Amino acid sequence: MARHTVIRREEMLTAHLDLGGQPIDLADYATTGLLGLAVGPRGSCKTNAGLLIAEQLSEQGWVCVLIDPESELESLYGDAVDSPEVLYQHLEKRDRTMIVVRAENATEFVPFGKVIRDATDEFRKPIFVMIDEGQMFSATRKRMGDIGDASDIINDLVGRGRKRAVDLFITALRYTGTLHRSVFSNKNLTLIGCQEDPTVWSALAPQFKSSGIDFTDLNTLSPGEFFCVSRRGIEKIRTPMSKALRDVAAPKAQNIQRALPTTFTQWAKAMSQISDDRLRALDDREVTDLLGAVAGLSTQQMQSGHTALVDELEARDEA
Repeated sequence: MARHTVIRREEMLTAHLDLGGQPIDLADYATTGLLGLAVGPRGSCKTNAGLLIAEQLSEQGWVCVLIDPESELESLYGDAVDSPEVLYQHLEKRDRTMIVVRAENATEFVPFGKVIRDATDEFRKPIFVMIDEGQMFSATRKRMGDIGDASDIINDLVGRGRKRAVDLFITALRYTGTLHRSVFSNKNLTLIGCQEDPTVWSALAPQFKSSGIDFTDLNTLSPGEFFCVSRRGIEKIRTPMSKALRDVAAPKAQNIQRALPTTFTQWAKAMSQISDDRLRALDDREVTDLLGAVAGLSTQQMQSGHTALVDELEARDEA
């Protein structure tokens, strides 16, 4: 058996992550390695968070392996590797910083998972593994067959990752009932997205003890927003879009409806910026009532506007 020196995570001492909140200093994870977990329903941008971490770590010396069950990531980071043997070669040569592994189920994952486990044990150089839709590869309890083998591989990486310089990020739909308990017990960076089922709060509540955060706060999170639980505490973040997604995204420009004044203060501020001739031209109740009706303003909102108009004209006359 080959003899290995004690692993030192020197790369952690100067590395950091920017997930949209306070920068996360990975020196805090030098003795444990990084095990990130993102929980939330589909569409909460968990995958984007994992890609964001992968891109940032790849720029800081990590080789990143992306387990892709949906066959979506090839269009972002290049063709998936053809075989476990090819994956091993890339991990040995470290000639690619982003490696996509297509695995639609546990059966397809197992041979690639074994290569990741063996390569990290042999080479012991920083590797980041993102496992998207982790509930497809990790069982909540010991099972037979490929799902059991896949769970064993993930649990081995989770438990011994620090000694192999391997860091992980796993996404899941729910906080409980999806992944093996070893993932939850060893995680040290947690992103919790929108939660729609109040019954999950009993499992989540310990994460937010003494924080003042309750289920309502989780329920109102928008896509891309998470409560981030790190070594430094809890904060609400909004993750930026990963570079690969940003490069292919082409959202249509949205028509922004201009906000009309409704309160007296808003009317007064708006009218103070209007010239004398234009302002006095508005001093016709029938015209302004018609314009207000077209704009959909209520009688009370229009009355606030009339009062502000009278006050502004009187102030200008006195001046």
